[in-house]
Parts: sequence; C-alpha cells; structure tokens
Amino acid sequence: MSSLFTATAPTQPGRAQIYSAHLQSTLLPELEVSRHALISVEHDISEYDDLLQKLDQLEKADERGIETLSELGAGVWVETRISDTKTVTLDLGLDVHMDMPLAEAREYVIKKIDVLKKKRDSLSKKEEFLVWQVGQFHGALSQSNENSISGI
Repeated sequence: MSSLFTATAPTQPGRAQIYSAHLQSTLLPELEVSRHALISVEHDISEYDDLLQKLDQLEKADERGIETLSELGAGVWVETRISDTKTVTLDLGLDVHMDMPLAEAREYVIKKIDVLKKKRDSLSKKEEFLVWQVGQFHGALSQSNENSISGI
C-alpha cells in the first residue's frame, strides 16, 4: 500500500500538545471575552432598569416639578429642581441627543432593556457552550495523559 493512503494518528503526547494549545490559545481566551461581555451587558441592563425607575418618578411629578440630586461628575452631587418633567433628552450615542416626551422615552428604554436581555441570553448560551467545550478538552487531556502514563 502506498504511503499516500495510510493515515497516521498523532501520538499521545502530540495529541495532548494539540489539545492544550487549542485550549490555551482559543477556548479559554474566548471564554474570558464572553464573560467580560456578559458582565458589561448585565451592567447596562442595571443602568437602564435604574433609568426606568427614575422615569417612573418623573411621571408621578406634579406641576411643581421634582427635587432631586444630580451628579456633576467625579462623585460631586448638587440638589436640583426639574421643573419640566414631560420631556427628557436621551443620549443616543455618537454625540447625538434627542428630546423625547416622557412616554416615548419610557418605551425606548423598555425596548432597549429587551434588546440587552436578548444579548445577555445569547452570551449566556455561548458561555455555557464554551464551558462545555473546555470540559471536553480537559477530559481529553486527562485521558491522553493517562494513556501516555500507562503506555497505551
């Protein structure tokens, strides 16, 4: 038989090196990136949940407005009075701001939360799959090491 048609399997130590390299260079970094993205999305959901509660407070305000604390930055707060509680300005990103009636802003925030929750669910599934893959590679490494120790 010609050597073109014979397949050679990697040796046990060779397999262990391949498994370990894939684990270290691909799976574990991808898992770390997914976990950081998941943390970021969870933070964003929390921020929008807080915003939704504040919009609810604005809806309950009477014609006198509402008194609240506003952060100037760097942890410095000032007491403020919001006299017009019927309109808010949303920062849409890329230095784009848009005035919206309170009801529309509330709808926007609810939709944004739904989008973020879908993203969170997708990232959670990806993380779960990567954890499973890492477990499979750890199992393969263990089996490869056991086989090389026993001489199989």
